Amino acid sequence: MRLPRPGEPRRQFVKRFLLLAAYSRVLTADWNGTLLAEIKPPKRPTFGMMRLRLSDFPALQNDFGSVRIGTSALTANNPLGLLYPILINRATQGQFYALLSECTHAGCAVRPYSKESGACVCPCHGSRYAIDGRRTAGPAFFPLLQYPIQFDGINTLSIELPDLPHEIEGSLVRTLPGAEFRLQLRFLAFAHLEYEVVFRASKTDDWRNVQFSLTPEAPLNRSFVSGADDYLNLYVEPAAGLGFFAVTIRILPV
Repeated sequence: MRLPRPGEPRRQFVKRFLLLAAYSRVLTADWNGTLLAEIKPPKRPTFGMMRLRLSDFPALQNDFGSVRIGTSALTANNPLGLLYPILINRATQGQFYALLSECTHAGCAVRPYSKESGACVCPCHGSRYAIDGRRTAGPAFFPLLQYPIQFDGINTLSIELPDLPHEIEGSLVRTLPGAEFRLQLRFLAFAHLEYEVVFRASKTDDWRNVQFSLTPEAPLNRSFVSGADDYLNLYVEPAAGLGFFAVTIRILPV
């Protein structure tokens, strides 16, 4: 994993480290999803996969519903974290659209689709976009970036995000001399993002949250930790058998 070169815009640098795969589930009343990164996948993918359950997002259960999800809150209509929020719009006959909310005029985060106005509207300069991201009015000249999306016809949306993998190093370390081992997960964690650890025994199992610590000998009682544009070391109990650990970024409606 390289470090940013002098003078390189932070936004261009951090986009090289977006996470590997994703899904969504309700975590608490405030959080509505999780982005996933598996440890050192055997084959480096060229895109990430975000999976959303419609049951977690009531607005998407009806035609012309829309949600905007992101990794952190917005300040002056721009994201604080890695990703611009993503718009998920539902049209008729089970047709969904996944759009980058970054306005093509001046980069503000476009609002969710409104059935009343028939558009996704930019709050900064009034550019308007159709439910599929086409530009319809305002100073913007180009449509919103659209991501490939599939609906299983029941409850799950799968969205392809063209992001490079986020590198995570795993190694076994002793908690104290002569004591048991813990698994250390090391990765670059960015500010304004909150991270969790999840585990599954096989690729067909559901992910479940696991407790971790920030030092090898501390109690395993942490459920999440905030990044600070630096490397983080998290420590978990090694799995008794085969399995997969992943570091997750929490996302929320914004």
